[in-house]
Amino acid sequence: MRVHFVNVGYGEAILIEKDEFYLLVDGGTNRDEEYEAPGAVRITDYLRRIGVSKIDMIIATHIHDDHIGGLPEVIRSFSADEILINLKPPVLAQDMVDTFESVRKGNLSGNLFKRALSSYGEMVSLCKEKGIPIQQIDVDAGAVSPVSGLELEFLTPGRKLQDEMNEAYQYLYAEQDTEKAEALFYNIDKRENSNSIALRVKAGRAAVLLSGDKVDGWDAILEKHTDHLDCGILKVTHHGQIDGLPEAMIKVARPDHFVICSSQDRRFNSAHPQVIERIHTYLRENGKQGGVYITGSLADAENADSALQKPCAVVFDCREDTGEITVGYHR
Repeated sequence: MRVHFVNVGYGEAILIEKDEFYLLVDGGTNRDEEYEAPGAVRITDYLRRIGVSKIDMIIATHIHDDHIGGLPEVIRSFSADEILINLKPPVLAQDMVDTFESVRKGNLSGNLFKRALSSYGEMVSLCKEKGIPIQQIDVDAGAVSPVSGLELEFLTPGRKLQDEMNEAYQYLYAEQDTEKAEALFYNIDKRENSNSIALRVKAGRAAVLLSGDKVDGWDAILEKHTDHLDCGILKVTHHGQIDGLPEAMIKVARPDHFVICSSQDRRFNSAHPQVIERIHTYLRENGKQGGVYITGSLADAENADSALQKPCAVVFDCREDTGEITVGYHR
């Protein structure tokens, strides 16, 4: 099994290879400014660069721009068999969001969530046009094997929260009062991280824990799964912000390697120094020989002469018979 964590600026795009099966988890954003830093690359360009021509499965962990914004272009550019997503609400009319005062005035979070909902709507339209099924997935799905030897174990979201979120979207779409609709809009945006898909991807003795932006609820996950969720690689949640390394998440994964999907400028206090310090303390105290990798800063450790030579992804080759991991880079 090979796992690619791609530098898509402030965002996430993770590619899993198992033999000739390709699983893409999230697709970064489609905002041009995220790809100006050295080594940053759109996920579509990266897929072409490494010779991928077809995506077998796409997982959209949640409806936020830095995770879902790049997926419409993936669907437009590559054939795909199916898409799994945390929620499947009806598509919101964009002119409704444009009536919100804060969005009109350029509120950053509001405009980013507007973009996310627009990208979701575009995904739905493209999938309908191309006959690609979109399935809402939850923890009750348990372990899914999309191809022989590869297991996806869904840890979140729970059905109760999904139902609450889908109901909130319905209220938003039906609300006639602009101020009330605007408040609902921001409440849904705030709760999307809690409803994010977190999953463990396993092939033989190799495993990686992908946390989306799920920050809360890890104590319950640890209580339920403590005996069998060891992973060689942990994708730190919420871009390594100060809340992005819950102790229960470390305990349930017990990883050797940590990946933080953060932009080079570590915007929004991502790849927070306290988080990185906690990772190094954990590695040292547990005798781990692994490390921590920040996707937006991969180029900082290299002395390449041009942006084209800068590493744009950290890649983990995982031996399925032993669990041994070899770390490399793609340029």
